[in-house]
Amino acid sequence: MAVCVPHGEGHIDVEVGVYQVFPGAQPQDAAVEETPKTKLLLPLLLSVALLCVLQAVLNISLRLSLSQPAAGGVCGGEPEQISCPEGWLMFGSSCYFFSTQRRSWDDGRRDCEERGADLVIIDSRQEQAFLTGFSPAAWVGMTDREREGTWVWVDGTPVNRQSLLWAPGQPDDSLGGEDCGDLRTMPQFLGLNDVNCIVRLQWICEKSLKEL
Repeated sequence: MAVCVPHGEGHIDVEVGVYQVFPGAQPQDAAVEETPKTKLLLPLLLSVALLCVLQAVLNISLRLSLSQPAAGGVCGGEPEQISCPEGWLMFGSSCYFFSTQRRSWDDGRRDCEERGADLVIIDSRQEQAFLTGFSPAAWVGMTDREREGTWVWVDGTPVNRQSLLWAPGQPDDSLGGEDCGDLRTMPQFLGLNDVNCIVRLQWICEKSLKEL
């Protein structure tokens, strides 16, 4: 709107505008619904429980690793892998050599000793099963030379006749002087047997992995 204001001889036109009053910005509602404390507490409890489980797993793993015996090797390096010499077979904690030649019991034992071993001592049915089948007949480290009928191993321990498999009817000392033991793998004649020590048979040597 224009207004004419007299000023001496002239006049001044003053334009007066009409202004629209805009309502001020209404403050937003800052009140946010408060989250219940239980909703915040639950994730925290789950996190703590998970940390406890992880800690328990780490503790068990550490104890297991510390309980394992060292395998030789250099400190801080890879553990040394223990294996049997070439031409020997491993079973349990022992190495076994199966001869291809045939000699007397004493000569077979002498050969084992030259190899840093002795004729095999069979401690269980599992070990006997492993040794069975490599030859029809092979010397093992048992004898009753000291006392007839009392079988002992080469290390002096008694032979547990009930825990091992004997061939049918053995030992029987049928021909007299059957003072040395061998392992038979023959049809209808499978197991330990007594035979004269001068018979020429193959033989089985044994040495412990701890001796390597």
